Amino acid sequence: MGIAERKQREKQLRREEIVLAAEKIFFSKGFDLSTMDDIAEEAELSKGTLYLYFKSKEDLHMAVARKAIHLLKSVTLQATEGGANALEKLGRMGRACMVFSRTNPDHMKAIIAQEEMNPQTINITADDVQELIYKESTVETVIQLVEQGVAEKLIRADIPVLLVANTLWMTVLSVVRFVTMKPALLEALELSQDQILESHFELVLNGIKS
Repeated sequence: MGIAERKQREKQLRREEIVLAAEKIFFSKGFDLSTMDDIAEEAELSKGTLYLYFKSKEDLHMAVARKAIHLLKSVTLQATEGGANALEKLGRMGRACMVFSRTNPDHMKAIIAQEEMNPQTINITADDVQELIYKESTVETVIQLVEQGVAEKLIRADIPVLLVANTLWMTVLSVVRFVTMKPALLEALELSQDQILESHFELVLNGIKS
């Protein structure tokens, strides 16, 4: 390994260590109460060194969210394995998202928070947003399954695929956020998370059937 390659590898490892430190701080203190000083201390770096890798706390939060997005995509991809039609696989993906939110609540919160971020407040362009959503996230798989469903004549072809895929993803995130953030309300209404989710999946998937 040459000097340049070694330095690049060391830089990448340092970046990953910073993201791990940021995860620990964000997940324990919450984003609003966390500071760059906290993260620098956790990473055992000076704040100046930290700023060499990330320009702001928001940029670091994006890196943490991006890691969570990749983790969720891996989980949902596994849910689509095996023989099934597109609608069945979409249902599996939705349920996998719910399981993910229970087993990785902090990562799911990071994803939801990232979805609510204004791109202008972080160092990311519109092209970067499209790259993240359409190639790195679960949405890429949803798009592929909607295309498959249209080809199978199971999903309506009169609505653009991108519109269907993004609507599905946004509604799943919204419902997951509600059922995970409002457990007391569900209990008062004598409803369970599973009931709300199954009802949601049935209504949404029926709505896109051809």
